Amino acid sequence: MEICRTIFAFFLVVFSIQGILGEQCLSDQWPPKPDRVVPTHVVNLDLPPTERWKEVATVYKPAIIDLVDYIKKFVLSISPELQFLVSLVDTKLPAMADTLPAPYGDEMKGISQATGVPLGEIVLYNIFYEIFTLCTSIVAQDQNGNILHGRNLDFGLLLGWDMLNNTWTLSEKLRPLITQVNFIQNGQVLFKTTSFAGYIGVITGIRPGVFSISMNERYGLKGGYIGLIEWIFNINRNQSFVTFAMRDMLTKAESYDQAVKYLTEVKLTAPCYYILAGPKSGQGVIITRSRNGSDDVKPLGKDNRWFLIETNYDNWKKPPFFDDRVTPCIKCMEAKGKNEVTFQSLFNVFSSRPMLNKLTVYTALMEPATGRLESYWQYCRDEEAPCAPW
Repeated sequence: MEICRTIFAFFLVVFSIQGILGEQCLSDQWPPKPDRVVPTHVVNLDLPPTERWKEVATVYKPAIIDLVDYIKKFVLSISPELQFLVSLVDTKLPAMADTLPAPYGDEMKGISQATGVPLGEIVLYNIFYEIFTLCTSIVAQDQNGNILHGRNLDFGLLLGWDMLNNTWTLSEKLRPLITQVNFIQNGQVLFKTTSFAGYIGVITGIRPGVFSISMNERYGLKGGYIGLIEWIFNINRNQSFVTFAMRDMLTKAESYDQAVKYLTEVKLTAPCYYILAGPKSGQGVIITRSRNGSDDVKPLGKDNRWFLIETNYDNWKKPPFFDDRVTPCIKCMEAKGKNEVTFQSLFNVFSSRPMLNKLTVYTALMEPATGRLESYWQYCRDEEAPCAPW
């Protein structure tokens, strides 16, 4: 019954505010307050995989436990008869760690050891991001050819609505886990990510001087669930997890073109959108992925635009009326102009409604040429202006 109440409340909120929600294009949100800056931690790739996440996992142990417990309780609140799903987490998912390509299984085992959370629950924690992310990503080029890349991460849709506070419960539980991670090798920063503590894949990342990348979920009937089922039951393991493919490229790719080629062709467990930017003028792309290949590759400059925008729908189609973030985003970017492609202007765009909504947990800003990455906690508060649920 809880899921029914959640869905009912969800749509009640949507329809009750439809008539008063407006579009914003703010200019006064920069700089963010110091308490909005996401902390940075280090993962040393020269350590054995089981030891790499020990410090991060120990610091964030209470928040990881709280999140995993909430997911299990939420499943049971839908129906006690779903206890078998919770049991599967402890019976089937631990073995899944041994089926993952190196070093991912061993890294999960190390996190489990550091937190005391059963391995199956750590595996669950690491795979459910494959199928529940909403986002807005922007790549923009200024009049001098400099490239910036930014994204809002929206997470927690339909996973519990708090009617007292008008927030998504899972989104609120995720915020304490947000961290920047610098992955170092041979004493140097190899790449950086903005992620959740203990999550070993990549949703947002940058390899300095090479490329930056963000991933948005792509809705479809044959989504991530099928790929996960195929992997768990050994029906098809000739595919890569969406966020592991991103980390593979951040670890190995020596050029923007190499990363684009790989992410265009690799077989995946789920459809998605890969948004990449490079350090040179003109290097930006949206790769629309199905599980077996790319359905579309849209380069920066197509349609004579100096920016690319991707949310969670195919960019050549009209977005649905109930979730049109792309049209207000385009209007705001055009209002800012090509001579105002800065971290400040992008942060103002991402802080404007409806790009900012109840699901938004962070904004990340990246500059591929320099490797600069800045990440900020985001909150959409109704007292400032009516806030859409997504």
